[in-house]
Amino acid sequence: MRAGQRVADGWIALALACSACIAVPALAAVDDPPPARTFGAGDSSTRDRIIDAIQKRYKARVVRVSETTVNGRAALDLRLLSDQRVFNIVVDASSGQVLSGG
Repeated sequence: MRAGQRVADGWIALALACSACIAVPALAAVDDPPPARTFGAGDSSTRDRIIDAIQKRYKARVVRVSETTVNGRAALDLRLLSDQRVFNIVVDASSGQVLSGG
């Protein structure tokens, strides 16, 4: 083996070792909770499904939707209109779980 080939092999080994070190912290970050997010164009289907489920559950029509946060998590503040009343509920934006109101 030539000396130049050994140097090239050493650089390749160093690059592989460094890439392995960089990948480990990135994998550790997977367990971190997701940051609060705002709605973009890709989230409209989730938002629409939540609104449909709430309308069916409460037998009321959603007439206003506002984005908010609850304990650092994205949430929806919904105003509903039924035959008897107008009321607000707050739901988790990702799961649709009712957080308050009703």
